[in-house]
Amino acid sequence: MRKSLTTNSIVCGDCEQVLKAIADNSVDLIITSPPYADSRNGTYGGIHPDKYVDWFLPKTREFFRVLKSTGTFVLNIKEKVVNGERHTYVLELIQQLRAQGGFIQNVCKIRS
Repeated sequence: MRKSLTTNSIVCGDCEQVLKAIADNSVDLIITSPPYADSRNGTYGGIHPDKYVDWFLPKTREFFRVLKSTGTFVLNIKEKVVNGERHTYVLELIQQLRAQGGFIQNVCKIRS
């Protein structure tokens, strides 16, 4: 049985495990910073840019399932340079998120 979260609670964990227990349309805010393509191979196994969208989409289906219609989804992601050019996996992911019903209001890049 899926449960609703208590008000003003923060859930931190592996989204593939945590989201299974959360009720539909019960979350106001999701913030995620998934591993960048081909980064941290020892920690995350490294996801090749050509496979990134297929790897990430099952997670977003669950994000959108639990997110309220008035909720906000924040994705921190960065492109990868391949052979001197930016790989298109971030743009492809944004297109797929829109196709799933996610409205992309603002895409911005913050430099550190």
